[in-house]
Amino acid sequence: MPKIKFILLVLCLLLISTHTEAQNKKYEPVEGKIIGIWPHNNRFTNTAKLAELKNRWGFENLLIAAIYGKKEVEMANKAGFESANISLQIYLPDLQTNREKTVNNLKECGKIGAYYFDEPISRKQSLPDFLWLLKVLSEEGYYPHAQFVMSEINEYRAKQVDFLVDEIMYSGYGSKENLGLDQQKSWKEWQSLLGSKFSMVWISSLEDADHYRTLFKAAKELCMRGAWFYQLEPLDADKECDDSNFEKFCEAAVEFGFMKIRPTE
Repeated sequence: MPKIKFILLVLCLLLISTHTEAQNKKYEPVEGKIIGIWPHNNRFTNTAKLAELKNRWGFENLLIAAIYGKKEVEMANKAGFESANISLQIYLPDLQTNREKTVNNLKECGKIGAYYFDEPISRKQSLPDFLWLLKVLSEEGYYPHAQFVMSEINEYRAKQVDFLVDEIMYSGYGSKENLGLDQQKSWKEWQSLLGSKFSMVWISSLEDADHYRTLFKAAKELCMRGAWFYQLEPLDADKECDDSNFEKFCEAAVEFGFMKIRPTE
């Protein structure tokens, strides 16, 4: 009986040690790779939650949604994100409802790394507004200092305006039943049509949760330079994905050469 208790005690200690080691593990991008995140809105409730994305999980690049502005950019800076690694979403219909307010918001945010446009062609957003904005940002010195990044759901629509942007991303996701193979197939087709303009991919915290390894393997084979984690899902307040989801994403990124485990300090 004492022997059994001893064995159980050793097993418990091993489990505690393994759990503690997993909790203490921190990640960072491999040199030359971009690892970014579109975070859940809950992350902007305080600086510590935002800082965890960078300091623990290793996301060096951050996308801030169009509903935010100067306050959130400053919070991101305080959390450790460099302005050059911050992207700001621009929702083109805002230019039609309040052009002056939208432009002033962009100016207040200062110089950042990129401006992001989400499916502008598929959503039939105004191309003249896009061109006008590009002109204004150029005159203010924000572009081409900052890149223009666009996502689309259809590669042929994206091709129509690829000369206006620096980077194009695919915003669709594969079916869960197909284990990411739909997405893998789409990435190949996009790269074949768009070439170097398509060099970063979206991976969803919800739709892709069961096949991170498949997707990072495909990203490696296609020589992608970056991967972005769409963590905005689920949209409910305070119901963002848990630590195990982040860990699975990061471990898959490590396995296929996009991230590495940060050395113990």
